[in-house]
Amino acid sequence: MKKILIPLFVTVLSVSLVLSCKKSATTNACANTNIVISDSVTSYTGCPNQIMGSITLSASGSTGFTYSKNGGAYQTSNVFSNLSAGVYTMSVKDANGCTNTKSITVGETAGPDFINVRTIIRSNCGGSSCHLNGGAQRGYNFDNECSIVSYWSKINSTCVTLQSMPTSGPLSSTDRQAITTWVNAGHLYTN
Repeated sequence: MKKILIPLFVTVLSVSLVLSCKKSATTNACANTNIVISDSVTSYTGCPNQIMGSITLSASGSTGFTYSKNGGAYQTSNVFSNLSAGVYTMSVKDANGCTNTKSITVGETAGPDFINVRTIIRSNCGGSSCHLNGGAQRGYNFDNECSIVSYWSKINSTCVTLQSMPTSGPLSSTDRQAITTWVNAGHLYTN
C-alpha cells in the first residue's frame, strides 16, 4: 500500500476585533451646586433727607459670581443702590452659569401716622388738576412724599381747621383726626 501524501495548506486568518464605545450622557454642571444668597438691605427713609434704599448681596457655594436685579443684565458689583421701597427679584450666577434667585424687600421707614395721611391725600386729592399726578392746584403738588411733609401746615389748616379741602367736601372726622394725630406727633415722615 502506498501512501500518498497530500499537502495540506492551512491559511490562518487573523482577525482583530476592536470595540469602541463612547458614553454619551448629558451632565448638569449645576446639579451639585448650591448657591446661597445672603443680603443686607438699607430701607428707603423718605423725608427730609430722602435716602433711597439699597441691597448688597453676597453669595457662597461656588465662585465667580455676578449679580442681577429683576431679570436685568448681570453685573460684577453686588451692590444695588437708589432703590425705592418694594420687592426685588435678585439673582446670582456663578462662573459655570448656575443661578439662584431670592425675593428681597426694601422696606420703608415711613411712620404709621404719615402713612395714614399719605393715604388720605392719595384717596382725596387725585382729581383732575388737583394735587397729584402732576396737578398743582393752588401751587401744591403731593406726588413727592417730601411735599406732604413740607406742606404739613397747609394740609392741616385746609383739611382740618377750615375744612375747605378737598374740593369734593370736608374729610370725615376720622380722616381729620388722623391728620391731627400726625401733626401733633411732629408731622415728620417717620411719625
